[in-house]
Amino acid sequence: MSFTRLTFTKDERLSSRKIITSLFELGNVITIPPFRLNWMITPLASSSPAQIAFGVPVKNFRSAVDRNRIKRQLREVYRKNKMPVYALLKSRNKQCALMIVFIGKTKPSFAEIEKKLTLTLLRFEEDFAKHVE
Repeated sequence: MSFTRLTFTKDERLSSRKIITSLFELGNVITIPPFRLNWMITPLASSSPAQIAFGVPVKNFRSAVDRNRIKRQLREVYRKNKMPVYALLKSRNKQCALMIVFIGKTKPSFAEIEKKLTLTLLRFEEDFAKHVE
């Protein structure tokens, strides 16, 4: 039985300003409140099939503590639910840049984040399959 560790390494973090800018200008958008997922197929400098960044606007949450907590919870849910996305990208031999922005106005519970983010990732898989075909 093969066991894959569910980690979130530095290699999987999207940090290129150039790619992030083009994500917002040219990328595809999926909105499932309270999340907006921007994505685009692009060659990445890493060996990972996807790189992702998370954002929480200062406009919605003035307190850095609240913003950081939401981002930490987003990373945890993504870390636990990324395998189907990676499998899809590897099967198509593509690399993808993703950006998840929390657009809600109130602090969510972890259960709500988990439910909505998994739904968002499923929608991404459907959209990705349509765009690649």
